[in-house]
Amino acid sequence: MKKTPFIPDRLPLQSDQLNQLFFLKELIEANKKIAQYQVLLQNTKLPSHLLLNPVMLNEAVQSTKIEGTQVTLDEVLEVETKSRKNNKDVQEVVNYYQALREGMDKLALLPISTRLFKAMHLTLMSNEVRGSNRSPGEYRKIQNFIGPEGCTLETATFVPPQPQMVDNHMNNLEIYINDPQDELDELVRIAVIHAQFETIHPFLDGNGRIGRILIPLYLFNKKVIDFPNFFLSEALERDKHKYYRFLNDTRYKGDWNQWVQFFLQAMIHQADKNIRLIHDVNQLYEHDLELSQSLINSSGVKKLVDAMYQKPIFTVHTISAIADIPEGTCRRYLTALESSRIVFSDGKPRSKTYYYYNLLDKLR
Repeated sequence: MKKTPFIPDRLPLQSDQLNQLFFLKELIEANKKIAQYQVLLQNTKLPSHLLLNPVMLNEAVQSTKIEGTQVTLDEVLEVETKSRKNNKDVQEVVNYYQALREGMDKLALLPISTRLFKAMHLTLMSNEVRGSNRSPGEYRKIQNFIGPEGCTLETATFVPPQPQMVDNHMNNLEIYINDPQDELDELVRIAVIHAQFETIHPFLDGNGRIGRILIPLYLFNKKVIDFPNFFLSEALERDKHKYYRFLNDTRYKGDWNQWVQFFLQAMIHQADKNIRLIHDVNQLYEHDLELSQSLINSSGVKKLVDAMYQKPIFTVHTISAIADIPEGTCRRYLTALESSRIVFSDGKPRSKTYYYYNLLDKLR
């Protein structure tokens, strides 16, 4: 039987659609954990901006993995440093990373809005990746449907709203994001907003990725976090079948409580992981910086170690530019670090690629 396009609830939700007692424990815990993570970032020994590049790239890897790409963080970093050839899976990750950076930058000028969504989507679908021929940067004008590969409209698990209704539904979502008119906690709101975006499915492709970028942008915009660096894709990828099922249950069963509880649990899991990462990286930074300074009697060694946190896979050329150290000096420093097993190289006589595995092991 042919399924009919879904008509989403209007936002804000009615008061009887959410029972906050159902997920109150998770809401309190999620807020506590995110606040703890923010305090740790503010007081970290390692300048927190140094970790942003690899952490954002890892988010890009995890988010595109949900969509079926098969690529690792190491592979993306190798392409970035030009020691590996690019391919379409890596390009999808790079596009996601660039769309995320673009969203962060444009928030200074734009509200979270259709203009922002379309700009990020255009970037996400650039460079001839899968879906690049499916109206990049524009809301869909045809009916789409969601389900297993090869499914039809009849066998789809979900049929989003009619294309002529997309602008209307997205306008309602945009108004809710910027002027919600309810008493919900911001963490509950972003759970509702993410689900609503995925339900409207405004683009022909890339909706999941744009919807996941929206999470840290919203939390940053509402000052829940100090920088848009709280990413949920890894936690959602871990339970992706639950993720899809509970999203569908908001649509066909009206079960928002189950969805919000799941979303908050994912936040708690990710915050716990982030907190452990900051603790571990702090210890690593302190240890490896002290060891490096004992090997190399120069103030420049700190600049080199700091640069390695931004690019844990690198060549002399790339790392010397970031650290602002001459290449010859950089090469001497790296020889000393490699002899003490702080970094490892691929052993090539020319254009070596170096790996800072101590950090990569904690990021993966």
